[in-house]
Amino acid sequence: MKHFGERLRRLRGDRSQKAVAEALGMPQTTLSSLEKQTAIPRGDTLKRLADFFGVPITYFYTQELKPSETAKDWLTELRSEAKVRDTIAAHSATPLDPGVRDSIASKLRKLKERLDAEASHK
Repeated sequence: MKHFGERLRRLRGDRSQKAVAEALGMPQTTLSSLEKQTAIPRGDTLKRLADFFGVPITYFYTQELKPSETAKDWLTELRSEAKVRDTIAAHSATPLDPGVRDSIASKLRKLKERLDAEASHK
């Protein structure tokens, strides 16, 4: 867990160590030690941190994520369709139903359009 402390600090964001430690039910000194990497959590503590911040335990590990064959196949399929310009892919062991995939893409396009409009008004 080479970058564990840095990733934990990033998750904590602007919240104080004291507030996050209290919410986690641990002493502030423990959270500080974890962020400084003078201590590395295991088992229940690691799971509690992941659950609290809403990330998988693997978020804390430094490893290169490689695309799955399913993701590669989906991207190949999308690229072959002339109507697709922007593509977002995420790792998923379960293939998405084409209707769900189209719904997600539509919502992302609408969000991007709204954000672009807001940015142009500033």
